Amino acid sequence: MDTTCPPFYVVARVIGSPNSFKRWTDVLTPLCAVSATEPQGNSYYWGRDDSGAAPDTLWGLEGYTHAIGFFTGHPSSDVFKREMGIVEREGLLGEDYDLKHYDFAGGWLTREDDAEKDAQDSYVAVHHFWAKERGRREALIGWLLALAGKAREEVAGGVQSAAVLRECNDLRLATLWVRTRSKAEFEKYQASEVYKEIIGGELKEGGSVVGKVELHTSQNFIGHIDKTPAVKQVGSHEINFGRVRG
Repeated sequence: MDTTCPPFYVVARVIGSPNSFKRWTDVLTPLCAVSATEPQGNSYYWGRDDSGAAPDTLWGLEGYTHAIGFFTGHPSSDVFKREMGIVEREGLLGEDYDLKHYDFAGGWLTREDDAEKDAQDSYVAVHHFWAKERGRREALIGWLLALAGKAREEVAGGVQSAAVLRECNDLRLATLWVRTRSKAEFEKYQASEVYKEIIGGELKEGGSVVGKVELHTSQNFIGHIDKTPAVKQVGSHEINFGRVRG
């Protein structure tokens, strides 16, 4: 029996209370530092909403080799408990967290030929797609994987990440998580023929595959991405790699 499982990711939207953004940066600094030491953790990447209408909203990507890293490992540290205590005492949340939980369907988070693959200040797009019905989600994911592959082949100079994520609870939702070095680079990617063909054609809202689309963008300011975790789970065995790179 195959006991392997896909990497597990969470895309988090945190709606902060009015004028709380600076305080959130204080909270996230130690959380990012401790996350880089967590067994099974590989990504903890946070940015500020770029819509202009939500300056106190944060977007984060958390990645783990196994879901247990998020549900048990991450919240168990003293640092996490201390910083979440600050959030509660100071009323930093405007609304509750919006967390979406994913299996990694494919694509890539970093490229070895990218000299700035570890940049903390890249531009991030979270592109949600809801299939018209559950049976069409695999077709949706197939198109997103094709787009991610083309991004690596044809527009690799500007695209740093193109991860395809399969939501675990909402069986119609798949998400394309894209990272570029700047907003201008993302707009260049949007203008590419392959992006327009797939996103504007095959996966257009109201088309034969997709019923609903949301695009959210953010300017990242802290975090780490696609690191080798301190412990990697392989079946029922743990392989200890020592301290996380970076």
